[in-house]
Amino acid sequence: MDPSLLTKYSIIDISVILLYLIGVITLTRKFKRISVKVMRLFVLISLVHVAMTVGYYLYSLYDVADSIGYYRKVLFIYDSWGACFGQGTYFIYFTLYPIINFLHVSYFGSFFIYSFFGLVGYYFVLKVLLHIANYEWTNWYYILIMPLIHFWTVAIGKDSLIFFGIAMLVYNIYFQRKWVHYIIPILLVGFIRIHILFFVIAAFGIAQLFLNKNIRPAYKLLLVGTIVAGMVALFPILLERIDFKAGQSLTEQVELLSERELAGGSSVNVKDSNILVKWVSYIFRPLFVDAHNVFALAASVENLVWVMMFFVIFRKLRTKIVDQMRSVYWFSVFAIIAITLPGAFLLSNLGVAARQKTMVVPFVFILLFITLYKSRKDVNTMGIEQHE
Repeated sequence: MDPSLLTKYSIIDISVILLYLIGVITLTRKFKRISVKVMRLFVLISLVHVAMTVGYYLYSLYDVADSIGYYRKVLFIYDSWGACFGQGTYFIYFTLYPIINFLHVSYFGSFFIYSFFGLVGYYFVLKVLLHIANYEWTNWYYILIMPLIHFWTVAIGKDSLIFFGIAMLVYNIYFQRKWVHYIIPILLVGFIRIHILFFVIAAFGIAQLFLNKNIRPAYKLLLVGTIVAGMVALFPILLERIDFKAGQSLTEQVELLSERELAGGSSVNVKDSNILVKWVSYIFRPLFVDAHNVFALAASVENLVWVMMFFVIFRKLRTKIVDQMRSVYWFSVFAIIAITLPGAFLLSNLGVAARQKTMVVPFVFILLFITLYKSRKDVNTMGIEQHE
């Protein structure tokens, strides 16, 4: 591919960046009713997000990155929009095609379009956290500026869009919005990673199954049947994820997948460890003993924050959560387990794990804030606003 195509800019790209800034200002003003401090927080979140957008763009020019592959294939291979429609990677081609071929946005400008979706995801998460904390200020809000989470939610690809989709879905569930608001996030997450959509919906269903006393036993039985049927239907997709081949055992192929990933520089050998060790590695590593470059060292610092968050959550695990938040609390717990356990079982590459971990960020942050602010019987559960 001609390198100049990756560093070429035009008036269209300037327009995209100006629209991005207008979007930041618009979102920031939505926090005006709360406090100037919260507005400044969102500006800081936006600045970190923009910095990571530029940083990832520059990084992708000098290292192997999926973003270049997406852009190159859409630019040179597909000659019609409908030809690239599909699920997973093909859906990224489908979203990128009109940006390149209809709007004529460059590689650099395309980054900012996908980056803005990631930023809106942060907006949704912050709105939920503010409501949980009764709109009181806490330094825990600064977890929203952890750079590496931003790094994985700014690029052309699945991660920025699925982070937006999951954050929007959680926002809608938390504020109990009308069904029409669920269409976009469900379609988005479903087209990118259908199994993740099922995991999230199943987690919500299980939480309702155990905690919602208003659901009739017959409906609960139907819910159980739906979840089981979904698991059976999704099993072929999971097999496709590990490139399953008929005639060879599933265990052998999982081991081969782990060995291929161990070839990467950001891998750790945990294939012979139990699932708990694998899960801890998936969530909290690399730590300083694993750091082999500057990027891994930065990830180690950030993972210490993850250790702190989970320490707070586990320390108060037996504390009673107020009734109004129990459903959201356990929904978040089940979603984290459902999303991370399969990834922990299959993956040894910490770079891939760090990217996929962004899918549970909204749930972990919500779980932390409920633990901090909704774990006492006498807590004030009234906020400034009930919905948006």
